[in-house]
Amino acid sequence: MSARIRVAAVMDTAIVSGPGRQLAAIVPALAEQGVDVRVVVFQHEGREKTAYRTFLETRGIDHVVIPFASRFDRRLVPTLRARLDEWRPDVVQTHSYRPTALVWLLRRAGVPWRWIGFFHGTTNEDLKVRVYHWLDRRLLPSADRIVVMSQAQISHFDPRASVLQVHNAVLPTPVSAIPDETAAALARVAALPTPRVGVIGRISHEKGVDVAIHAARALRDRGTATTWVIAGDGPDRATCEALAGTLQLGDVVHFTGALLPIEPLYPLLDLVAIPSRSEGLPNVLLEALRADRPVVSTAVGAVPEVIGGTAAGRLVPVENPSALAEAVRAALAEASQPESSGAAAAARAEVVQRFSLARRVEAHLQLYRDVLAAG
Repeated sequence: MSARIRVAAVMDTAIVSGPGRQLAAIVPALAEQGVDVRVVVFQHEGREKTAYRTFLETRGIDHVVIPFASRFDRRLVPTLRARLDEWRPDVVQTHSYRPTALVWLLRRAGVPWRWIGFFHGTTNEDLKVRVYHWLDRRLLPSADRIVVMSQAQISHFDPRASVLQVHNAVLPTPVSAIPDETAAALARVAALPTPRVGVIGRISHEKGVDVAIHAARALRDRGTATTWVIAGDGPDRATCEALAGTLQLGDVVHFTGALLPIEPLYPLLDLVAIPSRSEGLPNVLLEALRADRPVVSTAVGAVPEVIGGTAAGRLVPVENPSALAEAVRAALAEASQPESSGAAAAARAEVVQRFSLARRVEAHLQLYRDVLAAG
């Protein structure tokens, strides 16, 4: 093994996803500790450059691109093998089901490097995606280590598998220009009535945006005035927009689309709601705490591990708009009381310190060392 450790991180995302941002954030810090990371990304031929490629470029992150014409393009395995052979990694880590399947095939062909498979959770878009996630969980036990985001995710795997938990980190606030379209969207949010409740992230079934919209209706029915800002995009956006219309919430629920960077939105919000049906450790939770915003979240994934039993946020059951509405009302009332709001702010600051980027980097360093030492 060379003095420096070489890692190839195979990341399958076109958007600037939470896992993609977490990975990019630790690359420079790992380099300072003797670990060189090259990110491997995929690009569908004939389509415009993915947002994640642009994200890596603007941050100067070393990466290579694997082109493909279809999901089952036969060139994927040999092309990935060639790019990895050029880098000669000590460790390959995979993120999502396509990298898992490709590296599983390469391992069967006898490649020499160690494999760490990251499991970030599942989505529930359609049968095809559910099959992909099922395949991901079936193949990951062949890796030398499986990394999950929460204690709950450990149960997805056979007890004999080598599974460990590495929490996401509170990421530094990026210093970057705000695109004109994002600035215009932020200005529209700033003009909305307060209190403003933000729901931030991908608009898909597992994120529970529809639950939040029903909670907004419940609050209106109870005479509590709120404005809900849905910041994100995804396969369920049209359905959720239609639901808001059906519930006559056109003046209450506002869709901004995806915002990059997202950080300038948080100061415009009075509370962040996370109505998810499933999660690992959502970046929006850590971002909201860093921005000192009150949080109401469903008790999913690692969320209870982060804020459970503290004043940093409130937990509610999954699929319960009434409970979400009541927790939002109570949290907003609490925020208006200096004594209780001060205790909550102190609890949020403690969580931010506990989930620092430095701790995540150290966890990765130890992970690489342990995997390589095991031979």
